[in-house]
Amino acid sequence: MKLASQYPKGMRDQSSIWVPPIYRRLLSADKPERDMSERCLIKVSSVILPPQSPLSKEVALDLEQKLLSSMLDMLNDPSKKIQAVKSWGWFISLLGASAASTRPLLNKMLKVPEQLFTDPDPQVQITTMVIWKNLVDAFFGPQVLENMDQGTVMSPIEPRAHASAQMKKIRLIMMPLCGVLSRSHNIALSSSCLSTWHYLLYKLGDLINHLSILEAAFGPVLKIIFSTRFDNQNKPLWSFCINLFHDFISVRARHLISPDDDVRVPLNQNLLSQTCAHLKALFDVHQIKWLPWDVTSFDFQLEILGSIVNPELLHNMTADMAVTVMDSTTQTFRLLLEGVQVQCNSKFADDNVMICITKVCKFVKKVFLDTVGKQKSNSSAVLVQFCLKFVKCTVEELDNSLLASGKYELCVDIERIKEIEYAKCSPKLSHPRIRPLAYMELVSPAVYLTALSLSIVAQFTGELSHGDAEQLASIICPPDLLENFHAVVPFLYMQIMRPVDSRLRIKWLVVWNKVSKRLNEQMISYLKAGCGASGHDVLCQFFCYPFFALVSSGSISAHWNAENRFEGYLNMTQDLEAELVIEVYRSFCTNSSYCSEPVYMVFLEHFFEYLINIVDENMSSIQANLKYCLENKSKNITILSVLGNVVIGLLENAQIFNYANKEREVTTNEDPAGCREPNLFLGSLKLANSRFMKLSGLAFKENPAAQHQVTSRYFSSLSDFIGHLTSTKDVLLLFEIIGDQFTEWLTLSSTLYCIIRQGETIDQLEKLWLNSVTHLTANRLISDCSFLEKHRLLLQAAINHPHSPISAATTAIQRSPGSSNAGLRHAGRRSVSKADELFLDRPGKDPNCASNAERAFALEEFNISRMSVAPVVSGRGTVRSSTTDRRQSNGESLRVSAGLGRKRLKIMRYSGNGKGLGKVTDASFSPGWAEGEVCRKPELILEMLKRKR
Repeated sequence: MKLASQYPKGMRDQSSIWVPPIYRRLLSADKPERDMSERCLIKVSSVILPPQSPLSKEVALDLEQKLLSSMLDMLNDPSKKIQAVKSWGWFISLLGASAASTRPLLNKMLKVPEQLFTDPDPQVQITTMVIWKNLVDAFFGPQVLENMDQGTVMSPIEPRAHASAQMKKIRLIMMPLCGVLSRSHNIALSSSCLSTWHYLLYKLGDLINHLSILEAAFGPVLKIIFSTRFDNQNKPLWSFCINLFHDFISVRARHLISPDDDVRVPLNQNLLSQTCAHLKALFDVHQIKWLPWDVTSFDFQLEILGSIVNPELLHNMTADMAVTVMDSTTQTFRLLLEGVQVQCNSKFADDNVMICITKVCKFVKKVFLDTVGKQKSNSSAVLVQFCLKFVKCTVEELDNSLLASGKYELCVDIERIKEIEYAKCSPKLSHPRIRPLAYMELVSPAVYLTALSLSIVAQFTGELSHGDAEQLASIICPPDLLENFHAVVPFLYMQIMRPVDSRLRIKWLVVWNKVSKRLNEQMISYLKAGCGASGHDVLCQFFCYPFFALVSSGSISAHWNAENRFEGYLNMTQDLEAELVIEVYRSFCTNSSYCSEPVYMVFLEHFFEYLINIVDENMSSIQANLKYCLENKSKNITILSVLGNVVIGLLENAQIFNYANKEREVTTNEDPAGCREPNLFLGSLKLANSRFMKLSGLAFKENPAAQHQVTSRYFSSLSDFIGHLTSTKDVLLLFEIIGDQFTEWLTLSSTLYCIIRQGETIDQLEKLWLNSVTHLTANRLISDCSFLEKHRLLLQAAINHPHSPISAATTAIQRSPGSSNAGLRHAGRRSVSKADELFLDRPGKDPNCASNAERAFALEEFNISRMSVAPVVSGRGTVRSSTTDRRQSNGESLRVSAGLGRKRLKIMRYSGNGKGLGKVTDASFSPGWAEGEVCRKPELILEMLKRKR
């Protein structure tokens, strides 16, 4: 040992003389002699290893003659097995590179570890695994690598012929490693195995970057570890392997940061902290010489990722474990995509770009789409979440210019697309003209990923979480990529063209909700991108989707036999559906940040026009839906609530109204005749009139006791909206649009007054009418013969209404046709309809529940009495809706006025003096009313007196 330290070169040259007496004592029966021999070899190992050829020959000769048989004999004694394997390690090291050339001797020597790798004693197996590194040194020592021609050093791109010559050695070393890892349940043994394996990867040097070497040396262990059930026991092993794979994938990103320096991308620290201490140290002690990979190894990388995302392993995995797997795998996948992006940015990228993007898309489809439906619901939920994360990473890491480019196209080989392609439209609904994706159609990668994500969600039979819906929305709505919606809209509509239960419908409404919110945030960028009419159409179709989904919900399957169970389920379902849809429309119609953008207002015009056409075309189906919900005692009607909130949002958005006024000014300046009305203004009112008012009237007629809150809110919003109208033209346009439905509502509320007077609806209807009367008077429309003739039925319904403030206000404006309406401010106190007066005259009779005959009589009697009252001339005033308390006080005042009026009427009726009536001129009442002579017919007076008795 002293000579070796003093004269290393000379002693190395003479090693074949002085080393054999030392290594022969390794098999001595005397333990102190064995220990001394091992200590000596350790001290001089730096001098004698790697061995020179004479020493290797001497070792081989000794093994053939005696040493090998002695080692095999030691295996029969359990106490000598560890010493035997340690000796075996020294002999292999001293054979060096010649071990591979002396194949017969090597085969005989391998019988020693072959027996010990399967020994029942774990300590023997661990020692054997540690000693196995000596074979790695012998096969891939520095001398061996130096003797290789530099042309044989592997690059990640060009294959080298010499790689195949090393494959047998690699397979020989890997065989026991894979065997032990596959059957071992001992964490210490498995850790030792991974340590030896990592040492092999390190000793391979640049050779590890060749694809065939990766497949032989790197892939097998990763697949074994990742195919083992992930639990607390094997978490350290799993963590070590995922970080090693992470390091391999990140080499391209690392090279991009600094091609010349070995800048390492940080490992997954969350998992690294869970790795065994000695395994963690290997990352710093033995750094593997990864080189930037190219597309030739892309399949290999995806294959390893596929072994991690194994549906069978995720089946019984706990939630925490699943999150760990998803986070670490997604992080690695993201690095892989960064490498793809680097490849795409290279000068020779065209072919490689298509290869990489296609393989990514097909990989996600193969791993997830083919397995989601085969798993139980809880396992499928994990897979859906996993898949959406992978697709989201793809969309985020690869440029939109690549994913949406027409240069790269993929075939839509998704079976779900094939299924919905031939879905038949429901004959009850008039769907927009949409063209679904065709099976095997060529599309851009962006559209393919969108269709794939939607198909994954469609195949999943469980409840979709809001987080997954958010992931899907981020995939569907990348910035400035409207092309996706041409695939999304048909897919959504195809889901409701076949009968679906409410659970599935809610799932797609959740998706629509999340996508709509994200789209609403980016709407201006989409519209400014120049999407044109076709882009507007697809966006309108998308935003109108809930109306079709909700209308089609009228046929829920009768699995709910018990009435109370069905009723509760229906109410709960409709509440959730309404919440998902109304939330979007409220922000959609009241988004103040966009109302200053003309392009957004143009789109709103288009959308409201589109929505009106949809409601009109499907009115019969919507009415059937209303009837269905009312028959099943539904507390809330979803389609009514949704449409009502859309209309309310429009009426309450002052900026939309201001835009409509500006549009009117521009139109008037350009066209003095004013032939063209503002479309946005018209659209808002039309949507309010024959759409919502008609539907709410139908719902009220079917179930008057329901008192739908959205109807009351609508009347209140419409009343406030009328308050913003300043021009006569606006008021005329308003009554032209809502007049018929307003008349219908006044008639309905009059007929069913016994029921409606108990709720809030009548208060808001009163407020609406009084505000309308104010503006009619202020704009002198009460004296307009054409207006009165056109809306005669509306005024007649109001004056006959049993609700005192409504009829009183109408009576007041009849008394002052040519004036400006100051008397309306206190009309509720001063005047009352004759119908109410007569009803109050009848003891024991509810004045609010008169029969039709009594109302007809009251109207006739009123035609006489109204001409005996002097017209009221006063200034302009405003009628405000009273609260419940004020309405009660007004009612008392009305009764006093009614009493005074009744006395005056009796005097005129029975005095026989008709002069006062005869002196009434046409100027005393509005045009179109009956003249005084007509009302003095004796037969009419006689008939009225008979009825009075």
